[in-house]
Amino acid sequence: MPEGCKVEIIERIVTVSPAPSKDQNLWHSGRPAATLYGEPGDGTYRVLDTVEYGGRLALPAPFGPDLDTGAFPVS
Repeated sequence: MPEGCKVEIIERIVTVSPAPSKDQNLWHSGRPAATLYGEPGDGTYRVLDTVEYGGRLALPAPFGPDLDTGAFPVS
């Protein structure tokens, strides 16, 4: 994957998007991470949680339980 790209997994379909603009990329630590977006409004999604790979993302209802990002491949 290109550095800084956004990867989404929705209903078993993986989508890779280009890196967000510099203004939207302020949360990025440079380490592999998973970000949960939600609560869309005004044409954008709000960041609900970001964890480094290996951490657990708490998925809101009705999706729960937590998502173990340690199962994601990191290369």
